[in-house]
Amino acid sequence: MDKVVIIGVFDFVNFHVCKSLLDKGIVVRGVQLDTKEKENMASEKRLEIGRNANFAEVSLGDIANQSSANETIVLSVYDLYMRYKEDYLLTDHLISNIINKNNWENIVILVPSQILKNVIDSKAEIVIEDFLKRTILPNKHSYLLYLPTVFGPWQPETFIFQSSILTELNRAMPFKGLREETSDALFVDDVVKAIIEIMEINQPGKYLLQSGKDNQWDSCAALLQLSEQDLNKRILEIKDKDIIRKIVPSTVPLSVALTKQIEHTHRLNADH
Repeated sequence: MDKVVIIGVFDFVNFHVCKSLLDKGIVVRGVQLDTKEKENMASEKRLEIGRNANFAEVSLGDIANQSSANETIVLSVYDLYMRYKEDYLLTDHLISNIINKNNWENIVILVPSQILKNVIDSKAEIVIEDFLKRTILPNKHSYLLYLPTVFGPWQPETFIFQSSILTELNRAMPFKGLREETSDALFVDDVVKAIIEIMEINQPGKYLLQSGKDNQWDSCAALLQLSEQDLNKRILEIKDKDIIRKIVPSTVPLSVALTKQIEHTHRLNADH
């Protein structure tokens, strides 16, 4: 894996994937889907990776028109879902056409773990399930990586963890409701390490990333002093027998990981 294309490169999990790949010396072409992100946030992210000679920001048109035989493509449907941007998957089927028509070495799609439920019961989940059927079934070199709640620096305010931190700073937007899966939670640095390990083993399939611990989401919520009335929890029951469950080890205690997110949020809001 020497070259990677990331669609939605400045989204939460994808941005951390991009930074880690660049740290490993891998060439990354990144497409930013949402140009309406707060300008100061986009600028901060570009400063973090823009000076790296291995990174180039390109358009979807560039990706569609250039060869990809030796490239892996990464798309975070997870990020789109958590930012209420899943309609990007519908736009003229452009993204699915790029994935299907280009000769990618591997295809990696990050997916919210809710899609593993027996019953898909929301419009957003139906959009994602339909997208996966259109893009994954024709491709043999596909990795579907299902993620629970992921937290850490740059987590969007559509997650209740980040919303609660911004509320303490009087910077929160109206909360849209609990969309994240609350059976488990993983620190983004640990998630990215696991994602890259899976990408490197060359064994396509469906993987569910888990902490292997009981009530880890609850433990994070308790550390952030979230009240029960804030939660309205969504518990996940997974029936898929073909899923490969990958335990993601914690590299730091939950309190340290959450402190990194809190301090990063404070710094961004202090600067702006």
